[in-house]
Amino acid sequence: MKIVLDTNCFIDAVNPTNPRHLHLQEIFKDSKSGKFTLFISFHCLHELERKPDSARDLAKSLPLLPHFPIGAWNEQIGNWSQFAGTWEDAKRNEEIQKDLTILAKSGVDIRDRGAYIDAFLANADAFVTSDKGLAGKGPSKRIADKYGLKIMTPESFSATIFP
Repeated sequence: MKIVLDTNCFIDAVNPTNPRHLHLQEIFKDSKSGKFTLFISFHCLHELERKPDSARDLAKSLPLLPHFPIGAWNEQIGNWSQFAGTWEDAKRNEEIQKDLTILAKSGVDIRDRGAYIDAFLANADAFVTSDKGLAGKGPSKRIADKYGLKIMTPESFSATIFP
């Protein structure tokens, strides 16, 4: 099982005062058993690189998904050698990310949409985030109905693996 974690999961995992901390600690611990594999997108890692700390170090311990470009030229991260796909893929991805702005709640930024697209294109089983714009009941259902990739909070994912 392939699970992609959003940026906030790494920040919450290293913050013992955060209510999701214990859930994320269990998720990281259980991933070592081989039940599932955790991944990070280049979009998330790029966000975490801005502040070198333990959240970034934790993120760098995970395998990186292939990175697909989305958005305008000035919104790109990385360089051409880090991009996956073709120009046709980029066109399709731009349509998906525009669709996500409609399906999600307002305020979901391009990095979150990009991380979801990378997870979707990597055939992930779940995208785990505490971002309510994506993980809220309405948005997560609408997005999963259209694209098939479940969006789960750390709490809901933890509940599925630790009933």
